[in-house]
Amino acid sequence: MTATMDPRLFPRRVRYAALLTVNVFVFMGNMYSSGIATGFDDLAADLHLSYQKLADLISWSVLSMGLANLFWMPLALCFGKRPIVLVAMAMFVAGIIWTVVAKDFNSLLGARVFASFGYGAIESLGPSILADMFYERNYSSAMAMYALFLSAGSQVGPLIAGYLIGARGWRWFFILCLIIAAVNLVTTFFFLPETLYEGESSDEPEMDDKEKNDAFRSHIEAIPEISKVNSGRQRQQEQFTYGGHWKSLFKVGLSDAAREKGVFKHLMSLFWLPLPMLLVPGVLIASMMYGVVLGAVVSISTLAADLFSPPPYNFSSAALGLFSLGSFVGILVVWPIAGPLTDSLSSYLRKRNNNVHKPEHRIPALIVPFLIGPVGLVVFGYTISRNMQYVAPAAGSAMSAASLTLVPSVMLSYVVDAYPHTSGEALVVVNTSKNIVAFGLSKGSVSWMTNQGVAKMFYEFAGIQWAVLTLGLPLYFAGPWIRKRTSKYF
Repeated sequence: MTATMDPRLFPRRVRYAALLTVNVFVFMGNMYSSGIATGFDDLAADLHLSYQKLADLISWSVLSMGLANLFWMPLALCFGKRPIVLVAMAMFVAGIIWTVVAKDFNSLLGARVFASFGYGAIESLGPSILADMFYERNYSSAMAMYALFLSAGSQVGPLIAGYLIGARGWRWFFILCLIIAAVNLVTTFFFLPETLYEGESSDEPEMDDKEKNDAFRSHIEAIPEISKVNSGRQRQQEQFTYGGHWKSLFKVGLSDAAREKGVFKHLMSLFWLPLPMLLVPGVLIASMMYGVVLGAVVSISTLAADLFSPPPYNFSSAALGLFSLGSFVGILVVWPIAGPLTDSLSSYLRKRNNNVHKPEHRIPALIVPFLIGPVGLVVFGYTISRNMQYVAPAAGSAMSAASLTLVPSVMLSYVVDAYPHTSGEALVVVNTSKNIVAFGLSKGSVSWMTNQGVAKMFYEFAGIQWAVLTLGLPLYFAGPWIRKRTSKYF
């Protein structure tokens, strides 16, 4: 079942309600995944396990989120994004129920992997749904809002968990997650429309060969540049009514492509299509950048209990939660500039390029996370290795977490912009790959710190981030040539 009209023509209240329900899902998934880190003391005492073993609860959850993208996106492109999001949310809620009643570590780990697999659907479907609903001029800002909720889940979640676990125990944290996720499931049913739209090509403006070639290689910038005549005609053909919108919420069907090719054949092609995109340099670099900034945030969250619970800090669960709030402050500081900075630089470079847009115009905004993120890791490692006052490592953690808002805002927008016709598949690759990278970095973080020491570990981590973020420079210059060579395949 596809949308009967272009979702970008929906009323603003409909699009913003959908944006909110998607963002709450993102917030809840990350709160559920990372929040339990502040309760490792309680879990260790309850389950008689070490911190290193408990770290698996987070790292395997991260991996499950990533691999889920390979499963959910093909189903969404076949049966529609709305029903698949609802099914995934139901799986997430069921997984949290299992988490609440888990009796031992293996059951708890299985529950978190199951729930995280359900949550993982929104990691690629979320940016894809936003791309369906917002024009290029607003897309980066919508993605910045998405990134804010994603980051808030991983930073505010531990704060909530810390106080709740300290007062009532770790199961009550998951009970709270269950209540919010169940409410979000209900609101999503009423507020999330179908955004998979397969419009007629006749609705698009006529272009000469050069414009068609540019539009093929560049995303949404070419789409909103519709003449007033064509735009008016399209709006006459597609009239939004709340009655029709309400009825559409209860309809489920197949996409046009699935009906034409057959469900099984279409699904198999969709499952296969993301894999070759790993060979596309822009997609691979986006995965690496997102993975290393996410891996740093997850590693700090995973190691926090081990670093701050013993002397000289002696942090309780509540204090660990407050420490994570410092990271969220860093996110709030950079969030107002994340989307607007990318959009403004893109507009400025477009004007300097004879008003011709290129997806690479977004990449210069990476200079901000390049200057902030790795420096934050150096500060964190240096200060905590010398047992300095907790404010200093909190500042380093905040600087690192700020990159988790900036990098996705730039690179996910770039990927969608550069490969519009396969943006869904590209997002699957990016979200799967970055979680695999983050899983590897967080899974080995405890042994890495044990072998190298906390200072050297985070210095090396900073070096990895600088090296990966530097790849944006060759991508800026070589990107147009790469897209020209790969456009006929993707």
